[in-house]
Amino acid sequence: MNLQFIDAGQFKIFLSLQENRPLFDDSGSYQEQWTEVATLWGRIEPKKTGSQSFALQAIPNLTHRIITRYRSDIAVSMRLTQGTRHFTVLGLHDPDESQRYLICSVREEIR
Repeated sequence: MNLQFIDAGQFKIFLSLQENRPLFDDSGSYQEQWTEVATLWGRIEPKKTGSQSFALQAIPNLTHRIITRYRSDIAVSMRLTQGTRHFTVLGLHDPDESQRYLICSVREEIR
């Protein structure tokens, strides 16, 4: 088995794992409500920057990689936050399938 070495001592960023639990009203519309599920330590690595066009405006698109200890309760529909920064989880990867570490491909939400 090819084990990948990841230095857990570099997990110095305190992150909040959040899940969207929308609030519905009587008219059928809803409002997003992000609820903290867990807190964890990780490392944020910027990967690429760019922009996409929407309604003739350039919207910045930042992608990162967040590395943390393995958790089975992280899903693609969740987000990770660090202070005022919000990262939407786009993909999950166990680098050596040993359930020691988890690499999250994320997109930072620009507000």
